[in-house]
Amino acid sequence: MKKRIYIALILYLLGLINIIDWYVFCYQNETLASQDFKSLKAKYIERFPDIFKPLYSYNPQPTAFIYIIILVISGVIFINEKKTIFTILAITSFLFAFQNLFSIM
Repeated sequence: MKKRIYIALILYLLGLINIIDWYVFCYQNETLASQDFKSLKAKYIERFPDIFKPLYSYNPQPTAFIYIIILVISGVIFINEKKTIFTILAITSFLFAFQNLFSIM
């Protein structure tokens, strides 16, 4: 495979891991998620090292912008390839970027 595809796959996986991490955390803290979102977000931020906490604590979240950019870059690289699997990965990458857009709002 080309070097561009490897870069796109790594970027795609970074964005996907972020989304999966959030859903797993919400599932593990389901009672807190249904009661108070601010407490859930505070508990989520506490999981990270001190150097990353400011990226998650501000509103809008700088991490959401970073993951949107990462996912759009991977989607653009995938969409330029001719194979069907890369087209599917591009579409899901754009959908995940769109989903991260709601973290900004």
